[in-house]
Amino acid sequence: MNIEFPIKYFEDNLVFTQDGTCWAYYQLAGYNYDFLADDEKDYIFTRIKAFFWQINLDTHLLVVPNFQSIKEKHDRFKKRLSGPLQEAAVKHMDDASDQLEKMLGEEGTDYHFYVGIKLPKPENLQKQPLWKDIREAWREFLGGMNEASGLDSPEITEDEINRYKKAEHRIYSKIHSRLKAEPVNEEALQWLIRRNFYRGIGRAPILKKWSPAYSVDYKEYDGGEVTVRRPLYHDVLRLTEGLIDDSPKRSLILKQIHEGEEREGHVAFLTISNVPYEMEFPGEEWIYTIQHLDFPVEVSIRTEPMDNRKALSAVRNKQKELKDQDRHAQETGNDTGLNVLEGRQEAHELEAHLQKTRMPLVKTSIILAVSASDEDELKRRCDTIKDLYQDMMFQVEQPYGDQWLAFNEFLPGAKRYIKDYIHFMEPATVAGGMFGATKQLGDGEGFFIGTTGILDQPVYIMPNRAAQGIRGTKTNALSAAFLGSLGGGKSFSSNLITYLSVLSGGKALVIDPKGERGNWDQDLYDLQGQVNIVSLSTEEKDRGRLDPFSIHEDLKEAETLALDVLTFLTGVRLDDSERFPKLTRAVRKVAEGDRPCLTKVMNELISSEDEGARRLGEHIRSFSELSFAQLLFGDGENHASISLDTALNVLQIQNLELPAPSTSPEKYNLSEMLSVAMMLPISSFALKFIHSDRSIFKVVLLDEAWAVLNTSQGSHLASRLVRAGRAMNAGIYFVTQNANDLLDEKMKNNIGMKFAFRSTDPNEIENVLSLLNLKNTEYNASTLRELQNGQCLFQDISGRVGVVSINALFQDLFDAFDTRPPAERQIKETKEVYV
Repeated sequence: MNIEFPIKYFEDNLVFTQDGTCWAYYQLAGYNYDFLADDEKDYIFTRIKAFFWQINLDTHLLVVPNFQSIKEKHDRFKKRLSGPLQEAAVKHMDDASDQLEKMLGEEGTDYHFYVGIKLPKPENLQKQPLWKDIREAWREFLGGMNEASGLDSPEITEDEINRYKKAEHRIYSKIHSRLKAEPVNEEALQWLIRRNFYRGIGRAPILKKWSPAYSVDYKEYDGGEVTVRRPLYHDVLRLTEGLIDDSPKRSLILKQIHEGEEREGHVAFLTISNVPYEMEFPGEEWIYTIQHLDFPVEVSIRTEPMDNRKALSAVRNKQKELKDQDRHAQETGNDTGLNVLEGRQEAHELEAHLQKTRMPLVKTSIILAVSASDEDELKRRCDTIKDLYQDMMFQVEQPYGDQWLAFNEFLPGAKRYIKDYIHFMEPATVAGGMFGATKQLGDGEGFFIGTTGILDQPVYIMPNRAAQGIRGTKTNALSAAFLGSLGGGKSFSSNLITYLSVLSGGKALVIDPKGERGNWDQDLYDLQGQVNIVSLSTEEKDRGRLDPFSIHEDLKEAETLALDVLTFLTGVRLDDSERFPKLTRAVRKVAEGDRPCLTKVMNELISSEDEGARRLGEHIRSFSELSFAQLLFGDGENHASISLDTALNVLQIQNLELPAPSTSPEKYNLSEMLSVAMMLPISSFALKFIHSDRSIFKVVLLDEAWAVLNTSQGSHLASRLVRAGRAMNAGIYFVTQNANDLLDEKMKNNIGMKFAFRSTDPNEIENVLSLLNLKNTEYNASTLRELQNGQCLFQDISGRVGVVSINALFQDLFDAFDTRPPAERQIKETKEVYV
């Protein structure tokens, strides 16, 4: 069957067709769905329903899988790499491409969502006499006749294009407010056309910096000279290159020269022939459900609005038809068919519903497309789709002889060619499909961190992307949180992302209170010469290295930090009008003298004539006598700063004794109190680190962050870190077992990406879900409880949430970042061998 290619010309997001109509196409960013509560799902449902109720124009919904070449994605990111490790980063990206292609194949899949709106034919904006309107209509009629007969080439006036652009601008406000959609560009339209001819073959090649060609002509009319464009039809037709064989009748065979060799793809189109009258929502999201399959599926939905008056008329005509069938059966002495009786009942109910609600109906046709590289796999996929929809009481047909017609319905701007499977649906039924719901996660570019979904879609992130003001992101915060119980994978994932950030041209400071990263200078051989392990000990050379007056050259900053440390150790509150002023005076007096240090503050208090001050000094001395206290209590002599000139810096403290996260501060012993206190100057030291070259992205990985966040002094310091980080192009990565430490609104709003690993404690699960802005539903809670090691609930900077399996890809990285005890590692490795 011969069908004329429907597209005459396209510009920006407008598609001008051979039949004289114009369509505007938009893309939806997609929205998170799986982890929403029912009332949140209902809000989205109501918004989509309102769109179909109010648009009153023909629409074309497209759900299409985008096959992205892993190698091409990595090659694009390689062009953005910089810094001293650029060569190693390029090698890592190439090795990652090879590894991912072995795991996932050469192409990854994610779903894109497009909606086309058939624009109303714009009226002439200038008022003119009736006879001029008649003359213009006659001229358009003659032009159309000449084009159809081949006497003249197709043309579009500049005035017509401008009027359609103004009409599109009015439509945009509606579609953006309801669906959060944005206009596509010409490259996207080119891809939407060309991809149809590469189904089952591979990624469709795109002509870069290409636009449809046209010639410009001028015509003389009574009203003056008119500029017209004559699109070069064969230039647009270049996008349809390929051989299409429709001889199988229930499928098509596509042939292309792809990557230098001839390849063959098989595609089948399935139509929905029956839609259930009543559908459950939430629970039967008939569009979104295709993303649960282990192969990609395309959907094309064409709708025409029917206002309430026309809908009532159509229903009443159907009633008469069914009534006549019923009467005829009775007159012939036959029993009336059950389908006729049920149809009459449903028609009566629908008529009453339409009269009561005044709602319109939507004249809808639905086509599904599935492709494969061979005929057997195509048949399996078609059967799987039929079974899936049959479970929801949909009837799916694979029409014989109409495959080429269905193929053309997926083209932007095309009309409805198959008219045998039209359904009169309520706006709620269309909205219940959840068009735009997605499982896609991450930034779509950057470096690979893991996979998600049944298709094992690769997840990519760019840690500095949030601050770049990208449209569609819901935060500009660069900081991140890694949460979960012991052994779930939070340390591993934070280590991996920090390493990849450094490899990509950034710098990092890792606070390692447990001393788990001392092997990095040997194990991370790609970073040779750029790893600096700073291990502070009880030796004399390290005395005072964490003294506030050694860390900060600014005396005001040093005073503030000294007071934070001493108030925590002594338990003096800011509202303690008796002891706090004494502590403040001693700190200020020492700061104004020569070579200030905490030891001099302690001596100043001890030597005071005031009894209360002396008791404070003795209290502080009880801490200073511990073996590792000399790091904090300097003597004013050692002002050697800690060097952070390398790309990756790890700061460790020997003999640190952090308490268990569940231990309340009132039960800390002296060593635990001092250990927690030392986390304050370490965190303050991080402030100095991020106030460096703003053009370089920086990461501060704060392991055991609860030790800082659990104190009022540390919480205030952490807030300063994240605020300064956003301004100085730095992300603070909090690794903690307690989500409650991050629930303060000021802190919560300054955290972008969130990685929540397995948790079994009900209170902690509730806190984690609150941090992710998810409701504590049974589904969400059970998902968090049942996560496997290395899996997390990930929230990206667009607010989407999904389960990601973290994957370092390479054994050397896995070994370097694995923080399990040696015995546990051996058991795990033994099990893997037997498996």
